[in-house]
Amino acid sequence: MPYGAGMSAKCANRIVSVDFLRGLTVAFMVVANNPGDTENVYRELVHARWHGWTAVDFIFPMFLFLVGVSVALAVRTDAVPSDLLPRALKRAGIIFLLGLFVNGFPFFNLDTLRIPGVLQRIAVVYLAALWLHMKLTRSGIVLTVLGILVGYWLLWTFVPVPGLGRPSMDMEYNLEGWLDQTLLRGHIWEYDTPWDPEGLLSTVPCVAMALFGVLAGRWLKSGDGPGWTVVVLMGLGLHLTGLAWNEWFPINKLITTSSFVLFVGGVGIMLTATAHRLLDGKVHGPWIAPFLALGRNALFVYVTSQLLTRVLYVTTLPELFCDGKTLHFCLFDRFFGMVGDKYVASVFWAVALLGVLTAAVMLLGWLRQRRVVR
Repeated sequence: MPYGAGMSAKCANRIVSVDFLRGLTVAFMVVANNPGDTENVYRELVHARWHGWTAVDFIFPMFLFLVGVSVALAVRTDAVPSDLLPRALKRAGIIFLLGLFVNGFPFFNLDTLRIPGVLQRIAVVYLAALWLHMKLTRSGIVLTVLGILVGYWLLWTFVPVPGLGRPSMDMEYNLEGWLDQTLLRGHIWEYDTPWDPEGLLSTVPCVAMALFGVLAGRWLKSGDGPGWTVVVLMGLGLHLTGLAWNEWFPINKLITTSSFVLFVGGVGIMLTATAHRLLDGKVHGPWIAPFLALGRNALFVYVTSQLLTRVLYVTTLPELFCDGKTLHFCLFDRFFGMVGDKYVASVFWAVALLGVLTAAVMLLGWLRQRRVVR
């Protein structure tokens, strides 16, 4: 039977809907992060430059939301193992170091190594969400989220930026940039901004995003509580509240404004509830297998896609082949150059890369089933 075909709601103590959503998010991430031609990319596959949003701005926050869901599903608050925190610290440390490795690859210049990053933020948020999940009741989590979001809004609205003398949400001068430059100067993302998109200050509201996931995970795990309709309406309410708050505190993924957390967290809750209703407790056909494979190997897929793309861009072929162009350029030109629309060709390249990675993780799953690999 193909991997995933005919699977029940739970396989190896995993909830299908959560793996599916993670896999869907991974797939979107690979397509968005790896265009064939960076000069020709559809608008919805490019992050909003500052205020506002595009479809791709939902990807990373959904990962953080699903981190919270997974924490709630994996950890019982009434029977915490004594070795849980050491194991969590080890796991977070490995993820953080992997993030540093990805940032440095392939040249590893320690003088300019970017310290923040996607995996680094996931590691920090994971630890925070785990600790709060173990310590707080549901009402305690709600109050913590409320405190984070209101406090973050007050910070940006009333606290002057040192050196500027007034509060600012300008792209060039803001608290995020000041803190990143003060503590991490020379080790942040410095292409065209003075701050890092995974910087220090904006990591705090990301914890609130994960806590929304914790609440959703507790709902999934309990098997009771509010019904599907009520949960979806709650998610819709959060989403619309974030949209309304946009008028006073703009939706902004790059600094993870409170309005953005509500805007995306509401969507996360609606998607989780809907996927649970449609997928869990059902028998599925082979169509779901690729998404489950991606979802269960998300870290591997992310790291591999990042490293593979770097190799393709930095490997220069001899003059005899492709006029000394990079391996990425040669492959893209050879296999997708005949596509008339450059935007379509760019997406086709990304989808092809996604296909390769999906085939790899499905093969890995097949080998694990047959105990060829662990």
